[in-house]
Amino acid sequence: MSTAASLAPSTQAATAASLLEASGLSKNFGGVRAVRTTSFTVRQGTVLAVIGPNGAGKSTLINLLTGVHAPDAGRVVFAGTDVTVLPPHKRARLGLARTFQKIRLFRQLSVLDNVIAGFHIRHRIPAWQYVVHGSAFRQARADTRREALELLEFVGLTGQSEAAAGSLAYGQQRMLEIARALALQPRLLLLDEPAAGLNPAEVDHLLGYLSQLRARGLTLLVVEHNMELVMNLADHILVMHHGEPLFSGTPAEVQGNPAVISAYLGEDPP
Repeated sequence: MSTAASLAPSTQAATAASLLEASGLSKNFGGVRAVRTTSFTVRQGTVLAVIGPNGAGKSTLINLLTGVHAPDAGRVVFAGTDVTVLPPHKRARLGLARTFQKIRLFRQLSVLDNVIAGFHIRHRIPAWQYVVHGSAFRQARADTRREALELLEFVGLTGQSEAAAGSLAYGQQRMLEIARALALQPRLLLLDEPAAGLNPAEVDHLLGYLSQLRARGLTLLVVEHNMELVMNLADHILVMHHGEPLFSGTPAEVQGNPAVISAYLGEDPP
């Protein structure tokens, strides 16, 4: 089975069970309360979008979920495991992967090598084989290259596999970062403003790729400002305002909520 076909559990396997639970998360930076008593659930096989005006605490929230920041209060449970104090790499081993608002690539490495770098956390070969390249190392290297090329094909970057990552157009770099995150074979993929800086055509392509992942049962949490993408992708939306939840509901419910409309117009919610 190809990597692209096995990125996530099948839709049949995806149930309404909770995959991630955040309870009472709070985070202060000096006198700034970035996130306050925020609780929500991400159900397996669904897409949760987190939206809100600039400064609403969205990126801080995703950093709390992935271990970049430790919460001042609250807890995070992922796949039944309390990960509140775990560092990012241990959360990644459990199946929690992410992309960043500001693209983070190995710009001097090739496109293919950037994706291959994402596989390191999955390697299960004896340490000595990294020094003396035995059969297990050679097989792992061959498998990794094949799967990395499949991921590049999935995101439309096959023709750029040997190019330096830094030479790619901005939208292509976005897709490369997603491909690298998928190399971890995540159970939950968190995307921090994936449409930022993309033109309308690129946003449409991004929506198509994410819709394919959703159809395969991969659970997504998307922090995003682009409302067209959010409304066409999300099953559920969490609206943040001044660091705390303002409203939670379906896309239709969010679109018609007066408090959400006021927040986006820069007014205090009623």
